[in-house]
Amino acid sequence: MKSGYMNLHLEQVCNKNLSYYSEYEKAFETDLKQYQSRIYPSESVEVLRWYHIKADEKYIGAIWLEKNANDDFAVLGVFIADELYRNNGIGKAAIEQIIKTDLQNMHTNKILLRVREENERAIKCYKSVGFKESRRYKKDNLNVIEMIYEV
Repeated sequence: MKSGYMNLHLEQVCNKNLSYYSEYEKAFETDLKQYQSRIYPSESVEVLRWYHIKADEKYIGAIWLEKNANDDFAVLGVFIADELYRNNGIGKAAIEQIIKTDLQNMHTNKILLRVREENERAIKCYKSVGFKESRRYKKDNLNVIEMIYEV
């Protein structure tokens, strides 16, 4: 898959490549915390599709869909840890790819995500994929927007 000039690839996270998350943890501490509350999928979900996002063969972030059996929706998590790769369509392309390849296997046609209100770049990305705002609320002194995507 191409995004701009970069060769984009989703590589399933496994024991062999999990160590790349140490770089994401560094980025989380220095930069990503202002945008999101976590960079790992929930440990308690029953169904998980979890990938590294690679651009030009470099690990730059991660994306996942997680779902509990009784839920009628999956939850999306995505981040680009390497700032040089943000704001150029990679996030959108990764979201479109995971929807195309994994959503149907999760036995749902709905994805939910939560994003901080001030994260305008992410909100713009999600809207460009087709997410719609469903509600706003405050959690831990943060203004949160919940968004939903339905096939």
